[in-house]
Parts: sequence; C-alpha cells; structure tokens
Amino acid sequence: MHSRIDLVVGGERAAELVNAYRERLERLDLLPPPAALEVACYAYASGCIHLLAAPGQLWVRHAAGEAGDGGGDGLDADELLLLEVENSESGYFAVCREPCGIVVRVPLDELGRKFNLARWPHKRDDRNTW
Repeated sequence: MHSRIDLVVGGERAAELVNAYRERLERLDLLPPPAALEVACYAYASGCIHLLAAPGQLWVRHAAGEAGDGGGDGLDADELLLLEVENSESGYFAVCREPCGIVVRVPLDELGRKFNLARWPHKRDDRNTW
C-alpha cells in the first residue's frame, strides 16, 4: 500500500489506531511498551495489509494506466468495497464488492500491492484485526 493512513483517517484517528494496536501488542504479545509502540508505528506506516484490512473500507487501484483493464489480475474494478476479511486454508482474502455489484475474493497481499486504502469506515471500531 502506498498511501499514508493519516491522510485517509486524519492524524488524530491514526494515532488512536496505532495506540490501540500498541496496547494489544503489550497485552497479548507481552511486548514492553517501547517495543510495542515501535512495532505498531512501523505496521501502520508501512501499510501492513493484514493489520489494516477491515470491513467497510474503500480501496482504489493505484497503478496509473490500468483503469478499467484490471491490470491483468482478473479484477475489472478500479474500486473495491471491503465486505469482510476471510481466513481460509488457502490463505487470507478480502471479500469485496465491485461498483457493479459483483462480489470477488482478493488475496490480501494482492489487495495491498495493487490498491490503496481510500476511505476508512466511519464507525470507530478498533476490532479491525482478525
């Protein structure tokens, strides 16, 4: 992902997300506070798709010149509304709806490589990690 999370949700909300993840790392992974903060900051700054992906988000294709052609990835849409994140035996997928209404399963890594997060859901819910 090439977009900064603070540009999508604003600086205050980005700080809330980073701090919520830091708290989870301290509580669940027993990381010391400085290490937990470093990991949380890095994860959001680098656009870690496994951390960021959450229902309700809008993702847009970022590669110039691929509009409408799907970029050879089998996706015709330049926008995807993320409906749910799925963990299956074959990997992690984003179940998304294209603007035309078609529902597609996109590997999370592919979503992160080919699309940018354009809009975060309005609901303030920090349970976006699965």
